[in-house]
Amino acid sequence: MGLNKDYGSKLKEQMQYCIDHPEEISKLAKVKAQVAEVKGVMMENIEKVLDRGDKIELLVDKTENLRSQAQDFRQHGTKVKQKMWVQNMKMKLIAAAIAISLGLIIFLSVCPGFKC
Repeated sequence: MGLNKDYGSKLKEQMQYCIDHPEEISKLAKVKAQVAEVKGVMMENIEKVLDRGDKIELLVDKTENLRSQAQDFRQHGTKVKQKMWVQNMKMKLIAAAIAISLGLIIFLSVCPGFKC
């Protein structure tokens, strides 16, 4: 009961102050509303930043994968280029051997025993 006497008068004063000064109470409500609005906007921004971070990580992974594929493509291209060069040289050597053989056969048929 003593607690009620001590705080009863203080509570009555505070209630009277609120009744006498409603504009200050509405200012406080406006400030609380603005704080809640700013808090909501900040939460949205934080979520967007986190989503962007996830997208950046995904982009980094894709970039690494693409780099790896490009390196594999380059190595495979070099091997194919070397293989084609060897095959081309074989074909040139075979063509040269056939040309020399035909030339020698024609020469020997025209000049038997090298007496031309």
